[in-house]
Amino acid sequence: MTFWYVLALGLISGILSIFLYGNFSRVLNKDFNHLLETRVEYIGRVVEDAAIDRTLDRQEGVAVETSNADFVATLHHAVEWGRSEGVFIQVFRQDGKELMRSSNMPFPLALVHSSPDLSKGNFTDSPPVVFSQEESWPLRTVISRINKGDSAYVVQVTASLRPLRVKLGRIKTVLLFFLPLALALVTGMGVFLTRTTLRPVDNMTRTMHQITSRNLKQRIDVPAGNDETKRLAETFNDMLVRLDKSFSLQEQLVQDVSHELRTPLTALKGKQEVALNRRRSPEEYEEILSVNLEEINKMSALVESLLVLAQLDRIEHELKIQKVSLTGLIRKVLASAQPLADDKAIKLTLLSSDEVTINADGSQIERAIVNIVDNAVKYTPPGGQVAVRVSKKVTSAEVTVNDTGIGIAKDDLTRVFDRFYRAEKSRTSPGFGLGLSIVKAIVLAHQGTIKVDSEPGRGSTFIISLPWHQA
Repeated sequence: MTFWYVLALGLISGILSIFLYGNFSRVLNKDFNHLLETRVEYIGRVVEDAAIDRTLDRQEGVAVETSNADFVATLHHAVEWGRSEGVFIQVFRQDGKELMRSSNMPFPLALVHSSPDLSKGNFTDSPPVVFSQEESWPLRTVISRINKGDSAYVVQVTASLRPLRVKLGRIKTVLLFFLPLALALVTGMGVFLTRTTLRPVDNMTRTMHQITSRNLKQRIDVPAGNDETKRLAETFNDMLVRLDKSFSLQEQLVQDVSHELRTPLTALKGKQEVALNRRRSPEEYEEILSVNLEEINKMSALVESLLVLAQLDRIEHELKIQKVSLTGLIRKVLASAQPLADDKAIKLTLLSSDEVTINADGSQIERAIVNIVDNAVKYTPPGGQVAVRVSKKVTSAEVTVNDTGIGIAKDDLTRVFDRFYRAEKSRTSPGFGLGLSIVKAIVLAHQGTIKVDSEPGRGSTFIISLPWHQA
């Protein structure tokens, strides 16, 4: 992570350095040219405004321009005023001969272009033309032709490029020195910050390697603060809690299944051994087979209940959602439970006749209500009462099953939905303790809720809430 961070920063810094150097170079060159051009323009205005006398040079036999004393003095003053350190000013006549130069010039410089070129009118009044000479002494020259009547003059301003290049060199040196230094500092800080930031992750990794299925009680130390590392540690600890609970449930499931199967298997084995011990009458064999069949039916019911729970626990399990009459399902369940209620003289009542329709898996909802009603009838003494009510709520339908049975102790209320859990008073009754677990799994699969309220000796009330529509 540090490598890629430093690489990205290096690329960005390099691009930024190139941009800054190019921008500085452009600005400095622009200012440098502007300095020379202003000198040219100033001398040009002086030449245009000065008065010049035209005389005939008899010795040469040609007409030339000679300057009177005032013009020479004015031009000399302008040239001396315009010069500065490293800036040299020259004024040439149109024939290419030097008319005047600044006093700071160590030696005269030739006109950049020869006089024949100038005489052909290659230069106009504006803008000035800039030339750069890449020699042992790098120079930059700006020349401009000034027309005054029939005469023409060329102003040439020259300056050394060394000060400009020294400035650019200093900028380049600073950038070249700053970039590696900045990368070195960032690399060091990146390594330090990365190690500091990831130290809790390293500690978590070491702890994770120590966690196995045998020590799921171990937890990761949650670092201080409120950053992603803390949330990661908390999330992993939550996952360990769920895994620990799942492993505990799995272990408990194996133990409970083994315990529940041991009794019928032991009975089957004992009866088989008795049957094979000696020859018996057909009636005795029939009795043994009848007992064996009863035990086999118990094991079959246990296996079927476990398969239902496994199916409901699967995430990929898809309920067959359709429009279902909840009131109709309850009537059907009560009708099937009526014979068992009649045997115990229990009054079985549907308190609400309102038609309530929901979107759900009808067969699963029916199974859940059957389990609750069967439990209510099973644990209600003879002469008692079981009442079922269906009601409409704002966002859900509610099914309430109330009985006058033996009730559930307060300590058992939080565990009645656990698999294979059976309250002390119910251990003498047939069953495996899976009925209410199946009910809860079905209700949760439908995104509903279930709760129980009970008091020993006064009965129990189960309330199932199911949403109108399934997501």
